[in-house]
Amino acid sequence: MSLSTLGLFLVVVFITCVTPGAGVLYTLHNAVNYGVKNAFMSPTGNALGVAVMSVIAASGMGAVINNSPVLFYGLQTGGCLLMAWFGWKSWKAPALSLKDRLGTPLDPTEQKTRNWSILASAAVLQISNPMLIVFLLSLMPQFIDPKQAYLPQITILIALFVFICWLVHIAYSYSAAMASDRWMGPKFSFYLNKISAFLFWGIGGSVMLHLYGLV
Repeated sequence: MSLSTLGLFLVVVFITCVTPGAGVLYTLHNAVNYGVKNAFMSPTGNALGVAVMSVIAASGMGAVINNSPVLFYGLQTGGCLLMAWFGWKSWKAPALSLKDRLGTPLDPTEQKTRNWSILASAAVLQISNPMLIVFLLSLMPQFIDPKQAYLPQITILIALFVFICWLVHIAYSYSAAMASDRWMGPKFSFYLNKISAFLFWGIGGSVMLHLYGLV
């Protein structure tokens, strides 16, 4: 696996993690409700859930590579098409105020009763998300070289995916806890959606061209 491949993977993962979805909204909700002291719990739970689902996806991919190289390349092509679909979804997504979707902060006495349950709930949210396993099965094969040892490659990809997920959610969580009024408005959502769409399209297209030897 080359450094350029790893660099491209990091870009894709960052775009994926930074685009607001169920996990991000749950992280923001907990940050607004429970404050800075508990802001690390939800990101950590999300990362644990992603790690579990990544291992499950990796196990399936290993079997595909060993049994059907043609199917593996088909999986890579499907991943490129999924990138295009994610780009379209991001482009068409409405500009929303994230803060308006988070609900009303809880009373301080209620906040103290949650703590570790936040971590567990965030992990369950990711584990129970069927789109995550579909995304992982479509994403990771694009960055695996079938001519090289599978286990070292997939271990690196999973570690990077989980770390970037945790890092992005930490940034969201602490930002929301400390300054939610300043950056969670419709303008932020609008630009994030449009930029994410272009990046998804660009990366999916470049991977497709490389896959079929056009570049």
